[in-house]
Amino acid sequence: MKAQEKLYGITIDDGWYDDVKIEDIIDGIKNLPVKPVVRIVMSKDIKPKDYVSLFSKVHKVAYIMAQPVDSFEMNTYKNIESYRNRFEDSYRYLKDYVDIWEIGNEVNGEEWIKENPKFTAKKIYSAYKFIKSKNGITALTPYYFPPEENEISMENWLKKYIPVDMKNGLDYVFISYYEDDNDSFQPKWKNIFINLEKIFPNSNLGIGECGNTSQNATKESKIKMINHYYSMPKYTDNFIGGYFWWYWVQDCVPYKNNEVWSEISNNMR
Repeated sequence: MKAQEKLYGITIDDGWYDDVKIEDIIDGIKNLPVKPVVRIVMSKDIKPKDYVSLFSKVHKVAYIMAQPVDSFEMNTYKNIESYRNRFEDSYRYLKDYVDIWEIGNEVNGEEWIKENPKFTAKKIYSAYKFIKSKNGITALTPYYFPPEENEISMENWLKKYIPVDMKNGLDYVFISYYEDDNDSFQPKWKNIFINLEKIFPNSNLGIGECGNTSQNATKESKIKMINHYYSMPKYTDNFIGGYFWWYWVQDCVPYKNNEVWSEISNNMR
């Protein structure tokens, strides 16, 4: 996987196991016009070795970004060792299928992580150091808060809590943002990415999560939002896309005659 090329991401979350066949997911991926990067969200109650089948099938048709720990499960890892162990275990069983390791997800989401941010930072740093020791590719996903919406801005959180060697060494930094959860606020993305580039001068930057989270989301609103994100311009020299539509399985599988799938597909051309 070339470091600088444009990435088109989609997400396979962990909420589909009882409702969707893996074969339908694979069909939806392999009919896309480019080889996408698929984030696979791993549930805490499923052991990494039990993900081998899913990862091996997806990796035949896509690059994979593994997410061993979702932000909503961050505080269930009560010490640094248990968090690092999750990554060591994931690496042991899944290394042959993973192109990018998401070492921390929505790391500044103190509102739902509900733990000391210094502790959160130490946990993600331990995962970062471990993956780097294996020469793996690392990604960090912070959450963008509109101005005044959080005690500390995303940028200030990252400046304050991420160690210098990690700021200089992360391969990717992807911003998570859901406008439905923020009264449709539209961030000034160019300014945000220019600022992010100053904090992470050597990292590729992009959008790491987006999606139409509203309960009354329509096909039309999803299509509009997909167009808004997947067609973003190159805001900075190291902006490489991403996007990683969170509800890809729910919205796009099965893919045939599916207008939402088609919209993401058309934006990848």
